[in-house]
Amino acid sequence: MDRPSSPAAPAAQNPVQLYGSFHLGEFELALPIDALQEVVTFPDAIARMPLAPAHLLGMFTLRGLLIPIVHLGSFLGLPNGTDHSEARIAVIASGDMRLGVLFDRTGEILRVSTGQIVPLRHGSESLGLIESAFHLGQRILQVLSADVLSRLPGLPHVLNPDLAQQASQRRMAQGSRHQAISFQVGGRPMALPMEAIHEIVRFPVLEHSVLADSRCRGWLQLRGRPVPVVDFASFLGLESCSTEAADGSDSEDLRRVMVLRRDDSYLGLLVDEVDSIVAYLGAQLLPMPAIRGQAGLFAGCISRCDTGAHDLILVSAPALLAEPYMAELAKGHHDLYLVADDELRDVETTRQRARETWVTFHLDRLMGLRIEQLCEVIDYDPTLVRPPGAPSHVRGVLNLRQTLITVIDLRSLYSMKEAEDLAASKILIVEHGGYKYGLVVDAVQNIVNIERAEKLRVPAMVANQLDTELRQDLREIVDLPDQTTIMLLDSVPLMQRLTGNGGGSTVVAALPERVVGQA
Repeated sequence: MDRPSSPAAPAAQNPVQLYGSFHLGEFELALPIDALQEVVTFPDAIARMPLAPAHLLGMFTLRGLLIPIVHLGSFLGLPNGTDHSEARIAVIASGDMRLGVLFDRTGEILRVSTGQIVPLRHGSESLGLIESAFHLGQRILQVLSADVLSRLPGLPHVLNPDLAQQASQRRMAQGSRHQAISFQVGGRPMALPMEAIHEIVRFPVLEHSVLADSRCRGWLQLRGRPVPVVDFASFLGLESCSTEAADGSDSEDLRRVMVLRRDDSYLGLLVDEVDSIVAYLGAQLLPMPAIRGQAGLFAGCISRCDTGAHDLILVSAPALLAEPYMAELAKGHHDLYLVADDELRDVETTRQRARETWVTFHLDRLMGLRIEQLCEVIDYDPTLVRPPGAPSHVRGVLNLRQTLITVIDLRSLYSMKEAEDLAASKILIVEHGGYKYGLVVDAVQNIVNIERAEKLRVPAMVANQLDTELRQDLREIVDLPDQTTIMLLDSVPLMQRLTGNGGGSTVVAALPERVVGQA
């Protein structure tokens, strides 16, 4: 992991965590880089285990060690598909345990300020697979707990000590173990050492640069720092990266920008696709003959003949950053576009303190709920069981991962017209007093950042037109740049009234106590 050396004081005040992101179905998940050993393709053969739980696909051998493969679909409500030809296995380490987690594809390497990371609380009955989450643009990434993954029920934990010892002896004989990020550029499989990569981000719309040429596409801003983006294929004399998605359709653009850092200057390499995290031994790195014009740019070739995978050309990050064109480009953008450090830190600190993240949803009108007040969002379940004697606004009781959750129909509570079709509805799971509750809404729309100074009190004329119950929970509104108005819902007074814990009258007085308090 790249450790910023200067300036020291700001780094200490604003520590960062490094994560690798992955995709599984509709979910975007992340794992701490410290817990990631490597990422491999799905093995040709796995050993199925009798009487194994649904989440254990089987075992495979990785350099003499048996690694169990876990599919998280059973915990996330996703089907367990059979086509794993494009899948990736993230091998994580937790203590002495090694575990493979199945994902559809890899994502990015992200540096996230600890101030952006929101820890998640879990009840005693919850597995706690998701330990935290963070907001990135319009996305929310959920961070998996490596410790909880290693303790999933039904996983084999006993390793053959002879195999482990033999594997360890082989590794010692073959040299030290290293990690690299593999990628494609101009049809060539290449890699960069893990410790050389500052971050990997999706290819964004770039800012125009006065230093742009046939190789430099422009620059992007990475938390206030200018990063010139070089088309790495063009730099190497290969076919340039395309300007559209790989198949020319509306599918996801697989291009990524790999950000390198040297002192206070940054450099971005535009590549066609990032493949995976590769672990290799010193004995696997073969020397490469010098090529005219590229002397020293390549540290060697990672031989992977034992696995049947393509060999990887390993790029030397120090040599690349010291190459005259790259060095001049990085320094030039630093000098031209960097805001003064003190000003940058002041602006960033003020912005972080003044910004809030809200999840917007529809309930007769556009509303928002603070992301800190939201545990998760699930689809509406038509099999809800409604207890006898429950108030009309109690839709029923939901069994969510062996936890009973009272589900509230907000339309009924706020005297709105009944929803015509609940199939598209969502349930917002919130927590209050140590218990979880579900709030039925029409649809979840987006995630937005709101500046505190932009929030306004609900005008009296508007408030007087709201239902009495709704008026107590909607006290602020905000206008977005696209002229959209969001009414901001505060779940605290709502849940206090629902449970009778706010000192006032409760609106669920008729609900049996075993249902209200069940979690």
